[in-house]
Amino acid sequence: MELDLKPFVRALREKDTKKVREWLEQTKSRVDSNDEFGRGYLQALQGVVAALESGSELSVIKRVVNKEYKQEQIDGLIKSARERASRKFRPKDEQGFDTAWVEVLQEFFGE
Repeated sequence: MELDLKPFVRALREKDTKKVREWLEQTKSRVDSNDEFGRGYLQALQGVVAALESGSELSVIKRVVNKEYKQEQIDGLIKSARERASRKFRPKDEQGFDTAWVEVLQEFFGE
């Protein structure tokens, strides 16, 4: 699935939840509802938005946005999500979910 996450991540960096939400709403229509991987990917992005909007200081994405993690912790998050996404026995929606996290974190940290 090819989505341009740059505007989404730019809005995350700016802590602009309105722009993050707008990007997500515009993007939903481009994801095939029959595509399990795409649904999981979208679910992860929706979770990111929900966590930001909730204001919970303990959410992973809030801590990422506030730069509370050290680089080795970020690398660990990416590695863990990448490993889960690559396991062929996992359902496609879970693979999509983890792939979204990998791609958001990589884009956020310029990898």
